[in-house]
Formats: sequence, structure tokens, C-alpha cells
Amino acid sequence: MSAPVRTMVRPATLGDYAALCALFEELDEFHRRARPDFFRPFDGPARSWEQVGRWLAGPDSTVLVAEDGADVIGLCLLLPRSPAPFAGAVPRKVVVIDNLVVRAECRNRRIGERLVAASMDWARGQGATHVELGVHAVNRHARRFYERLGFAVSVNWMSRAA
Repeated sequence: MSAPVRTMVRPATLGDYAALCALFEELDEFHRRARPDFFRPFDGPARSWEQVGRWLAGPDSTVLVAEDGADVIGLCLLLPRSPAPFAGAVPRKVVVIDNLVVRAECRNRRIGERLVAASMDWARGQGATHVELGVHAVNRHARRFYERLGFAVSVNWMSRAA
């Protein structure tokens, strides 16, 4: 009997591009179904090879992946947030968790927690003072997940049709 494979988190490479696209598509499909007023279908990958390459080249951005054996089963896209232009804002260096997704059949194995922990480590290594993220109001599962990990609502963005 072979030993169980341990999930590890590592920086993505362009060799992971096809797996990244599959994970982004899973996330995009969730958002299209939950918010058809906000997200639409499109042809081809929503994140081009060139775009992913720019994220990986950093230095202020990266994509982390969770890997189970040879399979990429999760990702977390980390991007910088521009400093607030308001002179009265306290200076902060912010890294944004822009996207986080774990393959549906691999959920409930603490993979998302590992990706967030690795993201926090990466952000601290970049000198970040804060890590922020956005969650659509319809994604209650993600909101509970992030709250359990210590994230709290900072600003509620509201929207209505014009």
C-alpha cells in the first residue's frame, strides 16, 4: 500500500497554465451562474498565457498552486493594491487575494486554508501590512470560510442598476 499523497503549496509556473485555466474556468462558471448580471461567457481562456506570465514574473504578484501528487487542485492569485490616493489614509501596503479556487471534488480537505496560509506568508515576505479580498454577497460559503480564517468586512460595496 502506498503512502497517502500530501498536498503541497508552491508558486505556479507557466507549465501549470492548462491546469490554471481549468481552475479559473471552474471559478468563472460558479460566478456566471450566481451572477449572470455581472459575469458572461466568453470564448477561450479568460486569462491569457501572457497575463499569467506577467503575474508570475511579479515581483508584486504571483499565483500559488496546491498540488496533490502531480495534479494541480487549487490556486490563489495574489495582486498588489495601489496605495490610496487620499492624503488622509494611513499608508498601507496591501496584497489582494484576487481569486482562490479549489477543484470541487477536492474541497473540505483544508486545501483552501493552506493556500491562504501560504498567501499570508508570501504577502509578509513582500512587506505587506494587510491582505484583502472581495467576495460576492451570493457566495456565503466563501464568506464563512474567510471569516473563519480571521478576515472581517472592511467596506461593503453596494450596487444598483442605473
